[in-house]
Amino acid sequence: MSEENKAVVRAIEEAWDSGAIDQLDQYFSVQFDSSQSGVPGLPPGLAGAKMAHQGVMQSFPDRKVHIEEIVADGDTVAVRTRITGTNQGGFPAFNVPANDAPIDIAALSIYRFQDGRIVGHWGLNDALTLMMQMGAIPAPA
Repeated sequence: MSEENKAVVRAIEEAWDSGAIDQLDQYFSVQFDSSQSGVPGLPPGLAGAKMAHQGVMQSFPDRKVHIEEIVADGDTVAVRTRITGTNQGGFPAFNVPANDAPIDIAALSIYRFQDGRIVGHWGLNDALTLMMQMGAIPAPA
């Protein structure tokens, strides 16, 4: 089952990248819980994840996820990625205007599966590097 779960995670990353977010529903359980990595103020589950993604795509319309490593054990898949893009739409949450600044950050996601569908997600990205690359905060001297 681990190889099938890894294929699902790859398909999810491809759907996010291509903007085909309507294809995501087939991979997520109705009990999907993203509370460990969801954006405060957005609805829980896949609906909130889709809203967060749309916001990211407004800021970085050329966003691309590069899978660096993917491992699976039983019902869990971990994927280490690199996210690249260009700040073409600004980042309102941090008062950063569009400035064509390139971004290149590391991220990690852990997905938990049940009955072939994703029921949980935990994610972490290098937000500090993102803020420095966009010019929201100065890089250390």
